[in-house]
Amino acid sequence: MSPSGTDVERTDIEPIGATIAVAFTGAAIGLTGAVLSFFLGDLGLALVGVGTVVALSSPIAYVRMRRLRGA
Repeated sequence: MSPSGTDVERTDIEPIGATIAVAFTGAAIGLTGAVLSFFLGDLGLALVGVGTVVALSSPIAYVRMRRLRGA
């Protein structure tokens, strides 16, 4: 395969970008759970809880990492 300009290396992703990606994923899980809660009840509510935890833990981890690095 030839290299293209759209390839992303692990070193290209800054911590803030990873934080945004994880928070977005948590929000998507939560919204999916909210929709499913109308049809599947408890499973949907569980997904809302998981999505909330994922979305909120990402910024908290980023702040903690910045404090540990001293930035």
